[in-house]
Amino acid sequence: MFLAVFVERLSSSQSKKYLSMESSVDELGKLKYSIALEISLKEIKPTYDAIYRQLKNTRLNGFRPGKHPKGWLDKRFMSAMQQEAVDRVIPGYMESALKEHSLRPITMPVIQKIDFNRKSQLSATLHFEIAPELPPLDYGKIQLERKELDEVSAADVTEELEAIIQREEVLAPKEGKDVKVENNDWVLINYQGYLEGEEFTDSIGNDMQFRIGTPDLAEFHDCVLGMSSGNEKEEEIELPERFGENAGKKANFKIQLTEISIVKRPELDLEFFKKYGVESENELKEKVEESIISRKKAELQSEYRIAVRAQLSDLYDEFELPQELMDFEQEQVQKELEKMSGEKELTEEEKEKKRQEGFDNAKIDLRMKFILDSISEHEELKFDENEASREFVGLAQITGQSPDELIQTPFGRDMYQRIIIRKQGDATLDRAVTRVFGDPIEENVPETQEHVHDENCDHDH
Repeated sequence: MFLAVFVERLSSSQSKKYLSMESSVDELGKLKYSIALEISLKEIKPTYDAIYRQLKNTRLNGFRPGKHPKGWLDKRFMSAMQQEAVDRVIPGYMESALKEHSLRPITMPVIQKIDFNRKSQLSATLHFEIAPELPPLDYGKIQLERKELDEVSAADVTEELEAIIQREEVLAPKEGKDVKVENNDWVLINYQGYLEGEEFTDSIGNDMQFRIGTPDLAEFHDCVLGMSSGNEKEEEIELPERFGENAGKKANFKIQLTEISIVKRPELDLEFFKKYGVESENELKEKVEESIISRKKAELQSEYRIAVRAQLSDLYDEFELPQELMDFEQEQVQKELEKMSGEKELTEEEKEKKRQEGFDNAKIDLRMKFILDSISEHEELKFDENEASREFVGLAQITGQSPDELIQTPFGRDMYQRIIIRKQGDATLDRAVTRVFGDPIEENVPETQEHVHDENCDHDH
């Protein structure tokens, strides 16, 4: 979803004082605004002069420094200064003007007009949209039943502890006298199959490992039972469905058993307990119980959030949505539909149905975004972005990437922004749950920011 990252950048950047600037705002209707900036010649002249000096020192093939074709310098000045104004000058003055007029754009301000020359002020006109202004939420209208947390039983702890132990299990060679394959053993085999003396699709397998008694490669289980490591044999096997067009046919297989293994459970000793930050089995069970309770609380809180979210939209009258955001969402729906049509032929009726469903869902999502944003603003919530940073770092590690490198990519930036939006939404819904139940409000003071680098950083990495 297209969201106003720009707004966060404005609110978090350091403000400057622009003394020689005038600004005026016009309401264009339906959340659309126009802001006009006039930057005095005295204020903008140092920038004019710096650009001009830089151009004068530009080397041009066939001309000495400072000597250029007639009109070239003025023409290049207009082009270079316009780029400087768009990239650096206007954003700073615009930020100051927006604060002065208490406006927060929800879409990126677009320059409609810009006028300047070396002997006059710089003026610019920009258009943007703002978020709809919504009334405070009436929490008394939300229906929510408080539920008691399910008690954690000894069986729950035992089951969870067993899952932890199983995660630490490893395969070890089966030892003993005259070791043969038995049920539940793990085996490693090579096989080669033939149909009427010819190989066929998927008829060769090397280092195929599976557990006897499971569905994996079940056609070979009876064949290898009783075999010893290093044994070879030939068997006629009816091919299962995974062999496609040859399923149901009987093929001759040469099977070589290379290894027999068993599952080795870990010893519940000090080394094992140390991995989990405890010193004994009882202490580990206590930690497991705390983990289960924490998970149950999170599940219950998620249930409360879902219940509140489902009621929010009906508690607000219809309100205008920024047209630029709606247009963007409709473009995304259209692109997705075109992609879908390329993968699967759709009738015009099916296309129109999916297009309308996409538009409706986009409108619902945008409406909910502004409702949650409004609740957050009225509650003056302070979001701790460290939570999003930690989740992003964890996801990056899972994918084997550096967080600093991932945030540089469009995918990474989109992922990070989505995490922030989701967590902000959860925090807002949690506050609503607290208000409905009448519980005391715990103010969370954001920790020192765990910075995720991106291309907008203004410091050395």
